[in-house]
This record gives sequence, structure tokens and C-alpha cells, in this order.
Amino acid sequence: MPIRTVLVDPEERCDILDDPPQFPGDFNNDPFAFGNLATPLQIPKTLVNGHAYGRVCQDPGPDPDHFTNDDAPASPSINVKQTFVIDVYWDLSGSLVSSLCGSWIVTIFFDCASDSTLDFQIQGTDAIEYGCPDPTCFPNGTSNNTRQYHASFLVPAGTVTVNATTGTPYELNVSIVLLDVCNNLPTGIVGSVPLEDVLFFSA
Repeated sequence: MPIRTVLVDPEERCDILDDPPQFPGDFNNDPFAFGNLATPLQIPKTLVNGHAYGRVCQDPGPDPDHFTNDDAPASPSINVKQTFVIDVYWDLSGSLVSSLCGSWIVTIFFDCASDSTLDFQIQGTDAIEYGCPDPTCFPNGTSNNTRQYHASFLVPAGTVTVNATTGTPYELNVSIVLLDVCNNLPTGIVGSVPLEDVLFFSA
């Protein structure tokens, strides 16, 4: 049985976190889950290196630089009768960054341990272009050797199915994949962010 896919058009920005976490469970910096953005084994990290971060929050509030407030804590529980936001940040740096191209696919997996028939995934309505250097990116622009991305998914109310009495816990994971231009297949540059286990409820 194919997994249900929900399409959400994310707000796409070109900014980075002010104080990104340095390791899993880092509570002294921005309250985001720490992920990874890996390159093929034959490419040394000195040539291409990446980072990825994510957060799910019921109402992070606005921010002039980041669109959503990057200091708002993650939400351990979410009311499905209201919208909620999943923010994903990722970046690349290194001397080979300018030789890459293609488009990014971001997928957010919702896995329900109590009932696998409720599993589903969220994807953007369109791929996110790899792009060229952009001097307007926050805070210092990007160069031939850097790229940075921020996708903010506003998830509509009623998207997540729950037990109306007890609520339903889901495990959330983010997948970030760079697809090639010709075949629309993974290039080997892939990332993941293990988001929080979240209790979804209806109130």
C-alpha cells in the first residue's frame, strides 16, 4: 500500500541559523534537531561539507531575518486542529560546491508506531533549485564555495490523523536529497534530520 503524500508549498529562504546546534542534544544554541548532510565517500569533507537542522513547532512566531523565530522551542505536542510549522535548514561549503547543480527534494516522514496505516509524508509542491551564489542571503550572502537553504513548511490543520481520546504519537524524520539535472536521480549528496517524537492530539 503506497504511503500517503501531502504536498505543502514551503516558504523558501536563503538564511542560516544564528547559533546552530553543534551536536545532538545541544541545548545551549538554537533549539533545532541536529542532522547531517553527507557526500559520497569518494569526496573528502575538505572539498564538500554540509550541515542540516530541523524543528517542529506549533506556533514559532515571525522573525524579520528567518521568517519564523529561530529561538522558539520545539513543540513536544501538537494540536492537529491548528496549523503547525516544520523548519528545515541545510548548507554546503567547500571548493567543489560551485561544480554541483540540480534540485533538492525535502521529505518529512511521519511514522506512527501504534498504527502503520497512519504513516504519511510531506513534500514540497516543487523541488528547490540548487541555485547560484546569492549576495542577498542572510547574513553575509553566499559565494562560489557556499550554499544555504531554509524551507519552512506550514502544515494545514487536519493533516495528521489522531486518536481523538488519547492522541497519537508520531516519529518525524526529514530527508534532504540533491537530484541530478538529467535523470532527476539522487546525486549522492543526501541528508537527514531526526526530529522530535511528537504527540499529536485533537482539542
